[in-house]
Amino acid sequence: MEKGLLVDLGRKYWSLKELKNLILLLQEHKLTHLQLHLNENEGFALNFTDSLVSKSYSYSEIKELRAFAKQHEITLIPDFDSPGHMSHLLKSKPEFALPDTNQQAVDVTNQAAIDWLLKIIDEIIDFFPDSKIFHIGGDEFIDFHQIENYPYLLEKARQKYGSEARGLEYYYEYINQLARHLSQKGKRVRIWNDGFLRKDKQSLIPLTKEVEVCYWTNWEKGMADVKEWLSAGYSLINFCDNDLYYVLGEQAGYSYPTAKKLENEGNIQKFSGQQWLNKNEMKSVRGTYFSIWADEPNAKSVSEILDELPKILPIFTKIYGEK
Repeated sequence: MEKGLLVDLGRKYWSLKELKNLILLLQEHKLTHLQLHLNENEGFALNFTDSLVSKSYSYSEIKELRAFAKQHEITLIPDFDSPGHMSHLLKSKPEFALPDTNQQAVDVTNQAAIDWLLKIIDEIIDFFPDSKIFHIGGDEFIDFHQIENYPYLLEKARQKYGSEARGLEYYYEYINQLARHLSQKGKRVRIWNDGFLRKDKQSLIPLTKEVEVCYWTNWEKGMADVKEWLSAGYSLINFCDNDLYYVLGEQAGYSYPTAKKLENEGNIQKFSGQQWLNKNEMKSVRGTYFSIWADEPNAKSVSEILDELPKILPIFTKIYGEK
């Protein structure tokens, strides 16, 4: 099973040396994967032009990082989050923003906007040609349980899919289109769980089975439970936010994980919201990930994070299995 770590590079810059030190830590503590979260509303971590742009990575830097990761047996996963979390990139393409979202989300009804994103994805693939897994995000696109606040999206869905459309159909089809595109390029595609198979809002368009689901939260009652995903036939990856989220600034109600807390509360069969799977159900789980999110990027330095991880990662490895 995979034992991975996600690092938020969209909001906090890590130097190439610091990322290499992180890879060494992962290898030392028998983790297998490093997921690079490349974009947020505040920034985008890659520099496609290879010009001198501060706090982004050139092709040559990523090539060096890829070689280093391979040398130390760590698999890199590029993570490009859309159609939400897109404010930074939409600054150059405001015409592609979905109305009623304060230019934070892409208009999934606009094929030109989707083609623009597919081009970005292809450029990311060029940066990570050997990565077999690609995470396309899909989380926090809109306030899912208040679809009436997005009349443009709802009306567009009903125009195309009929009066019974719930407003999510274009969103589902968008994810399906990205998944098809990446699957045709030989990639395994991953998404976050919160927007799909919801109890409160169903889509007339089904979600493709080509995606693997990173289950990070169950904080809102409309979200599908873990076992609903299993019953629907999807593979899962556990990103349990209750135990495995290291959120800088302790934003959104999170507190920093500690070795003691993880020792007392962590369990390989436990998912967000105190959901538990039995050993047979765990056969559909590909792995577990620890996440470093930069909600308040200056709350801690990278050096402080790297100093704290050796206290936590041995417990993570102990609970979630060795390589």
